[in-house]
Amino acid sequence: MNYLSVILIAVIEAMDCFAVATSIGLGRSGVSRFKAFGLALSFGFFQGGMTLLGYFSGTLARHWIHDLGSIIACVILCLLGLKFIWEALRKKEDEKKISDLSLASIVLLSLATSIDALTIGISFAFVKVDLIFATAVIALAAVLFGILGFEIGSRSAKFFKTNLPQVFAGIILIIIGITSF
Repeated sequence: MNYLSVILIAVIEAMDCFAVATSIGLGRSGVSRFKAFGLALSFGFFQGGMTLLGYFSGTLARHWIHDLGSIIACVILCLLGLKFIWEALRKKEDEKKISDLSLASIVLLSLATSIDALTIGISFAFVKVDLIFATAVIALAAVLFGILGFEIGSRSAKFFKTNLPQVFAGIILIIIGITSF
């Protein structure tokens, strides 16, 4: 597999990270840039790690991982989306700071967005690919798109004076979850 193909795969894989980070930025104005950067790093770590795990697991569990992975990602993203909506509907209009991301939420979001990377890693086991380059590019793309998504989301959220962005963010997460299934 050539380098351009690997880069395109990395960008495609990073789109989930971008969408989730954008929704986090939209719906969680209380998230610090430090936490957002941690989320992006977690995205990269999980994307790269799952790619390697997939590569080394090969075809052993290909069908099981693909089927179960889609279900897990769907459930996690839909539950987090519903949580966002629930928090927005419960929240008073005068609350200025939306709750921060917990470490558990960061890990769950990173896991949910990296399930596809596991499948990509499995496919890499069947083609000639520079594994170090592929893993590094996939991880780097996830980090960069995570940062970009959060910045776009948080800057857009400043224009809203209601909890509507958090509801919108929850809907985005649910849509991502359903389409990943």
